[in-house]
Amino acid sequence: MFLRGNTICNIHLYRKLFLWVFLLTLILTVFNGCMGTERASTKRTDDQSGSIEHEFILPQTVAPNHPIYSVELFPSDQPYASPFLMLNSNDQLTLRFESLGFDSQSYEISFTHHNPDWSESGLSPDQYFTGFGRRDISGGTVSRATQPYYRSYLYEFPNQSIGFRVSGNFMLHVHNRDSGELEFSLPFFVYENEGTVSSTVETVRSNRNPLRVMHRPISRFLLPDWLDQPQFDLSFYYTQNQFLGKTTEAQELDFSDPNEVRFALSQNRSFTGDYEFRVLNLNNVDQLSQTVLDIDKSSEPWRVFLRDDAEGFNRPVSGGTPQQFGPNHSMNSNYLEIEFRFDSGGELNNGQQIYLVGDFNSWKLSQKYRMSYDEQLNRWIQSVTMKEGTYRYKYVLVDNNRVDDLAFDTLFPDAQQEYHAFVYFRDFNQFYHRLLQVNTFYKRSR
Repeated sequence: MFLRGNTICNIHLYRKLFLWVFLLTLILTVFNGCMGTERASTKRTDDQSGSIEHEFILPQTVAPNHPIYSVELFPSDQPYASPFLMLNSNDQLTLRFESLGFDSQSYEISFTHHNPDWSESGLSPDQYFTGFGRRDISGGTVSRATQPYYRSYLYEFPNQSIGFRVSGNFMLHVHNRDSGELEFSLPFFVYENEGTVSSTVETVRSNRNPLRVMHRPISRFLLPDWLDQPQFDLSFYYTQNQFLGKTTEAQELDFSDPNEVRFALSQNRSFTGDYEFRVLNLNNVDQLSQTVLDIDKSSEPWRVFLRDDAEGFNRPVSGGTPQQFGPNHSMNSNYLEIEFRFDSGGELNNGQQIYLVGDFNSWKLSQKYRMSYDEQLNRWIQSVTMKEGTYRYKYVLVDNNRVDDLAFDTLFPDAQQEYHAFVYFRDFNQFYHRLLQVNTFYKRSR
């Protein structure tokens, strides 16, 4: 392990020192700005309490509801990749979503700036944003598919009307212009490309389940020349498979080299290295006899009955290298009502429930996707509206409000995992966390 024989700095000590310095600085600042940051942090704590909905996604993420589907946010030149945007570059992100029905709707897009823990930063919009408040998204393109019709909306940014002054964590919000209702919110990142991050992954065995593999990310951050006191100013985070709800702060830090910082997760906070997904291919649904049991074409949209999924029987797919998981972008593609059927392999105990979660519902564990037991079929069933495409998904066991997303895995997958390392710098002059660098890396399970 890279920390052996070096000076290990206890992150908790630095956090205490950081806190005292920060409090002294705040005394010299505008009182109202300080109170705004405190209120935002308190709100986030309240929003997180006792909810399973945000196991995979951030509490600030708002998933869309009918009639909005197929929401995506990705780099314009790399569909299906994570929404990272380099500050002061020509990079753009593409927002894409669809609304069922022929009639056109008008929407507005806005942005908020956040700290590494996703509490609001306290910066005013004119400090992090160039442009005028909310921007309109209207018109949309009518589909060529007719059962049902839908409209596709697309918006690329930054552009001549919208830009960003600072780096960091951002949330994109889309409101219905007529009703004012918030339709959905999505996270994205603006980074500065300062310094250099390289990462590896150490494979270890799980103490709780020796059949499972654990991954412990380990990284080196080469410091930019202007950064003098990294032990007080920097913080580091990891995510796996784009599940921002499972973001973990690096607890093991080594500042012994004046030119770099080494950081890693502690072993007891490692990620599940053999994390797996099921995959549903809905392209050319008429020809998918191995996946589809029956199709009812008399309904609108068509109702598609899938063949049974079973506990422990799965051909896992990689969560890593960007692939074309998600809805088709073709306007000829149809929306379908998909019925999932799952054999759990046994009876559930009192207080246990099964949820369906995947790319098609933004990975939100909501009551809408809690499965019901059909005694006649002897299967757990749930119906989901989605567009033709290819989707990752999982069956998740919830036991008395405790989420177990590994309960129905095969235990022996060799799937590639995707990881991101984030490096933040606390700017005492501007009072926000700058996102200096992002590193994407991959590791197979075994």
